[in-house]
Amino acid sequence: MSAETPIAVRPSARPRFRLTRRAALGAVTAVFAAPPRAAAARATEEKDAASLAARQSSTSLVVTRDGRIVTEWYAPGWNAERPREVASVAKSLLSVLIGMALEDGAFSGLDQPAADFIPAWGADGRQAITLRHLMSMTSGLDDSGLALRGVAGDQFLINAAAHLRDPPGARWAYNTAAYHLLFHILERATGRRVADFASDRLIGPLGMVHTTWITSQGDGAGGPVTNYYSAASTARDLARFGSMVLNGGVWQDRRLIARSTLDTLTQPSQPLNPSYGLLWWSNARAGFDALGQGDGVRFPSAPRDTVAALGAGGQMVLIPPSRRLVLVRQGNSPPSAKLADELLATVLQAG
Repeated sequence: MSAETPIAVRPSARPRFRLTRRAALGAVTAVFAAPPRAAAARATEEKDAASLAARQSSTSLVVTRDGRIVTEWYAPGWNAERPREVASVAKSLLSVLIGMALEDGAFSGLDQPAADFIPAWGADGRQAITLRHLMSMTSGLDDSGLALRGVAGDQFLINAAAHLRDPPGARWAYNTAAYHLLFHILERATGRRVADFASDRLIGPLGMVHTTWITSQGDGAGGPVTNYYSAASTARDLARFGSMVLNGGVWQDRRLIARSTLDTLTQPSQPLNPSYGLLWWSNARAGFDALGQGDGVRFPSAPRDTVAALGAGGQMVLIPPSRRLVLVRQGNSPPSAKLADELLATVLQAG
């Protein structure tokens, strides 16, 4: 029979595909209650997933079932302790942090005006922009000409100066500059640095020891300011995050966020693009991708309850709760634009 590896097991520095391993460094393993034939079929399909990832410019692949690693593969030069930028997967990390702040009462609700934290918006049409608009990509802000990286000045003031292109709630458009504003809004709402709040509420409790925020220092009118972009993480750290979401906000018997809050964040948030939640992607209804393309569900091969954190270059955390799985892929831009669905199809065949 096969043994599954807990996410918390310490990694080997040698990149390899590994379906089974004996307890190492005190880690506890669990055993499949499956007939040998079923276990053999599962092993074959999971090796197929690693092979597919390798052919698609990946640097890591981790698949967990009920919080235990069943597939783990790294490209040469990569291992379980080497982080890489997660791109817009960080949007979903920030989404959960905002959800936690909502539960703390730092916000009055998702429909609180963003102008409460961006005073300049209180004097024009931007006063109608809410937290929900910013998180659902329906703010109506025009992000043309805004720098998304390497901002020398105050990113918050630069992005907050964006004008309205459309009335809030009238158009869906993937807007990373608006997302960057949410880091600053979270800080203003909680009165704490994002890194500190995240460390106490999410990164620390999950044991995401190799995860850091990607920022730069800019020159503001009152001195140095922090400009936020993304995060860097490992596949195992992201699998922990995905497993917490899979378990409805619980990690190792500790509730970090309410299931109802996660449902609000991950389910379709508006009718303009039903594939998008609040900084999460949803497979529940047909919609389109970040480029405004496609007219079906995001992952045709996966259950409709699948939710995903997706980033440029094919960074992904895929979570089909009904199958108790979390799939994490990191790497360079894959040749196949359908890699997420192809990986899900391969892994889901394993049962």
